[in-house]
Amino acid sequence: MDAGAVAMDSEDGKSYSSRKEMWLQEAGEDAETSRDPDLNKKDEWYQNGIKYWTGVEATVDGVLGGYGNVSSWDVMESDRFLLDVLSECMPDYVRGNRHLVALDCGAGVGRVTKQLLLRHFHEVDLVEPVQHFLETARRDLKSHILESNVIQDHSLHRVVNFFATPLQNFTPEPNRYDVIWVQWCIGHLTDQDFVTFFLRAKVGLKPDGLFVLKENVSKCGMPNLFCTLTTFR
Repeated sequence: MDAGAVAMDSEDGKSYSSRKEMWLQEAGEDAETSRDPDLNKKDEWYQNGIKYWTGVEATVDGVLGGYGNVSSWDVMESDRFLLDVLSECMPDYVRGNRHLVALDCGAGVGRVTKQLLLRHFHEVDLVEPVQHFLETARRDLKSHILESNVIQDHSLHRVVNFFATPLQNFTPEPNRYDVIWVQWCIGHLTDQDFVTFFLRAKVGLKPDGLFVLKENVSKCGMPNLFCTLTTFR
């Protein structure tokens, strides 16, 4: 959102003259100055987010806000995108000579890991702060792996770690990941924490590793029907 744009709080209809004003009032943060944030307000911001998602059922339809029907289309387009990116940036992947590791950020119930990332990566780690989402992912992905062992070579693709940590506090293992996948969750971070998360997460990438950021974008007066997929080093 541009600094001069107006933001609306969906719960009580409050309006703000700028992004700066919104973050200052809602999370006690002024990312444009060196002013120390109000840590109590920032903690409240994040706790309110966790409280909301704790009340959401741990299903694909739940984490997608009742739009579980878009999951197959989402995965199809992400799969096409990921194949192009890996083929271009990591030719060893095409030749089958590279052990690929991915991190699924804001993983929810493991939808993206199960339906997309495990197709391409030998190891996948999940980071998700909502406990009942992560426990559902753990149960579902364990059974998924066992059922898929009959498929040639698929037994080599597995989930390794489940991190019950919010992104604003998460620091990955250095040089572990070929791809850090961040989808439909980055908007929970304040502007300042958005920047610092990527600075920390960069350490977790291998020298030629990639961030993939997938987010909804919308035009004025239009619903969030548009998505952007972006990679950057």
